[in-house]
Amino acid sequence: MEQSKPDYDVVIVGAGAAGIGMALTLQKIPGLNFIVLDSGRIGESFHRWPAQTRFITPSFHSNPFGLADLNSITAASSPAVFANAEHLSGAQYAAYLASLVSQHKVPVQTHCKVHHVSADKAQGFLLETANGQIHSRFLIWATGEFQFPDLTPFPGANYCPHYAQVSDWSDFRTGHYTVIGGYESGIDASVNLIKSGCDVRLLVRQTSWDSHNSDDPSICLSPYTRERLHQALLSERLDVCFDVDVTQVAANEDGQFRITARDGRHWQTTQAPILATGFINGGGARQIAELWAWSDEGDLLVSEADESTRTPGLFLVGPQLRQEERIYCFIYKFRQRFAALGTSLAQCLQLDARALQGDNMPWGPFGNNECCGDCEC
Repeated sequence: MEQSKPDYDVVIVGAGAAGIGMALTLQKIPGLNFIVLDSGRIGESFHRWPAQTRFITPSFHSNPFGLADLNSITAASSPAVFANAEHLSGAQYAAYLASLVSQHKVPVQTHCKVHHVSADKAQGFLLETANGQIHSRFLIWATGEFQFPDLTPFPGANYCPHYAQVSDWSDFRTGHYTVIGGYESGIDASVNLIKSGCDVRLLVRQTSWDSHNSDDPSICLSPYTRERLHQALLSERLDVCFDVDVTQVAANEDGQFRITARDGRHWQTTQAPILATGFINGGGARQIAELWAWSDEGDLLVSEADESTRTPGLFLVGPQLRQEERIYCFIYKFRQRFAALGTSLAQCLQLDARALQGDNMPWGPFGNNECCGDCEC
C-alpha cells in the first residue's frame, strides 16, 4: 500500500526566538515545506514577561563590524536597531520577532495548540492540533521554558505568586515582601519591588553571584543583574538571607504566612511570598515527555545532532538544550545550532543545503576586512 505524503517536511512547535530563528534558517533551503505552530501569539512568552523585565544580555548593532547582536535570531537583523533599545522589554522583543515573520513571510499558524503527538518510525509524526491533524516527516520542538514555571517546589507554594505569573510589579501595593530564590528572576523581582517603594527580604539557597566561580553566564549572575543588585543593596531596602533552603510555606490563622527553612529558621510575612524558583526542567518538552529520554537531573537527552535519543526525527532547539557540559539557555548560544540542524534535515530530505554553509560558522568573527581594511578592529 502506498504511503500518503506528509503535509509538511518539517513542523516547528513554538514561535518564540528558537522557533522563528529555526524557521528563518529552514527558509533558505529550496523546496523545503515547513510550518511553525504556536498555541498563542508570535513571541507569546515574551508577551507574558512582567512589564518591567528586560533582557539581561545587551543588544547592540555591531553587525557592520562582524559581530552579530547578542539577541538577534538572524545574522543580519538587530533587536537594538528595531527597538532603539539596549535592554529590550518582552513586548519589544515579541514585536521584533513578529516583524521578521512579516518581512520574510514565514509560514506561522498562531493560536494552534498541539494537543497530542504520535510518532511512527516510517510515517513520521501525527500532530493533533486545535486546527485539526497535521502530518510531518520531521518535528522540531521549540516551546521554551517561561510558560512552564515550577509552581510546586515545596509544600505551600500554592500560596505564592510565581515570577512568571506577574504582569506588572507596580500592581503590588507598598509593603514588605519576601522573595524566594536568588538567581536572575529573584533579583529582578526584588529590584522592581524596591523601585515601587517596597522593602524586600530575599531568601537565597546558594550564592551564584561570585563571578570567580564561573565564567559562564548561564550559571552566574549577569553584569546587568549584578549592577542592579548593587544599587538595591545601597538603598538599604533589601535584606538578603543566604543558605536558605525553603521547605514549606504555611498560612496562619491571623492571615500571615510562615516560611520555614531546612535548618530550622523561619520568617513571618504579611504578604504572600513571591516564588523565583525557576521553571520545570525540560519546559514545554514535558508535553511529549514519552518521546524523549531524560537524565537523572531531569534534562532532555539528545544526540550530537540535537535529536531525541528515543524518537528519531524529533529535534530540540532553544534554552532547554544541553550538550554534555554546554548549556544553550541564551539566544546567542542556541542560535548557533540552527544551521547544523537545517543542514542535517536537508540531507535527510535530499535537498540543497549550500545556502546554509556560511551559517555553519560561528556568528561574530572578530574583525571585518571589508569594512576596516588592515586595522582588524
